[in-house]
Amino acid sequence: MSKVRTRLPPDERRKLILEVAFKALAHEGFEGLRTRDIAAAAGINSATLHHYFETKQDLIEGIAEHLEHRLRTERAPSAPDDEPDPFARQFEDLLFYHKKSPEILAVYRELVARAPRDAAIRTLVVRLHSSWKAGIVSSLSHARAQGLLREDLDPDAAAGLVLSTAWGLLAQIFLSPAELKAAAAQLRILLQAPAATRARSRKV
Repeated sequence: MSKVRTRLPPDERRKLILEVAFKALAHEGFEGLRTRDIAAAAGINSATLHHYFETKQDLIEGIAEHLEHRLRTERAPSAPDDEPDPFARQFEDLLFYHKKSPEILAVYRELVARAPRDAAIRTLVVRLHSSWKAGIVSSLSHARAQGLLREDLDPDAAAGLVLSTAWGLLAQIFLSPAELKAAAAQLRILLQAPAATRARSRKV
């Protein structure tokens, strides 16, 4: 890890530490998440790092917050469409991360892989997944209200299906854009309203 400048305001210093730690976790896994190395790469000593993050767990929680922020702010451009697509948004974002920000997927994978063995990290992952699922539920509910999805669709259960499909593909190291697009198309076929119903909804 190369050293960086040292004189920064506290907020920027904290952000820099998280960016360095984020990259370390993405590229080296938890085995490479060593506070001493992160401090050196951020141009500070270990005591200064511990001033911002008292324990390694505090640092991991900061990384999870950093991941959550990036998931909210770094998203695929929304293409204009006559009909809102509750599936395309999720899979477009995954493709975007795969191409533009693979570190986001790598950190997500590391957190999820460690969650079963670490209660604190499991809590962080549950929070991330809950936020992700809530967005899908909202999108599906809106699409159902517009007559684009089956009337008997349960948005919460369907959101679990979308999330599980997306995460199942995301968990694969070699993520295939073709597989993502095919999965999104199949989910759309399974959950969308009959063609006649969709046609009536467009006329309303």
